[in-house]
Amino acid sequence: MTGCAKFPETRLPPASQDRLTVTLTYAAALDPSFYYFIAIDDDGNPDTGPLPALTRPWGNGWVVPESRDSRCRFFVQYLQNTAAMFRLDTFVPPFTTSYLGAPLQTIVLQPDRLRIVIDLRHLFTDFPIRPQRIELNFISVDELILDPTYTGVRNIDALGPTGNDFLSIPLTSTQTFRNGQGGLTAEGAGDATLDPLDLTNWEVSVLRGG
Repeated sequence: MTGCAKFPETRLPPASQDRLTVTLTYAAALDPSFYYFIAIDDDGNPDTGPLPALTRPWGNGWVVPESRDSRCRFFVQYLQNTAAMFRLDTFVPPFTTSYLGAPLQTIVLQPDRLRIVIDLRHLFTDFPIRPQRIELNFISVDELILDPTYTGVRNIDALGPTGNDFLSIPLTSTQTFRNGQGGLTAEGAGDATLDPLDLTNWEVSVLRGG
């Protein structure tokens, strides 16, 4: 899995000014051994988006494979104080991903607060033609459970009271989306078993700089 992978060197084009900035706050300091994911769907359908793996089979250990409701094509993984971007290629064992390089910036604002800045033209080769919008979920787990017969308790958090919410964000103009504003998913403390996994606040900013 990506958590154990050694990332190859990736040559990226010069940075553009089209950027996505995600700021996440947790109930306690981030644990370097835990997995923090920004899951991204670019299929253009606001009714489908990334959903966390809450029940068996566990798939790749953190996100539901492609289904009627769930889609995930790209993700950022933050683990061991390092962030990396990936494309999700297959959910069928062995699960495969393609490494796309590091985000433009990874900033730990506070021990419990993380900011990731993504160059949209590095992530999406057709941008700004497509995608016009993306769906996002912020999924955190303490371990990647791959055993389809596992029946123990999962320590996990994602957007919404049960984790089964996601955001639909347009990328067509510069704007900022905040936790619970304008009918967007409101995330609060207390819906995760472990405080370092418990997402309490989020903010997403789109910068269109050309």
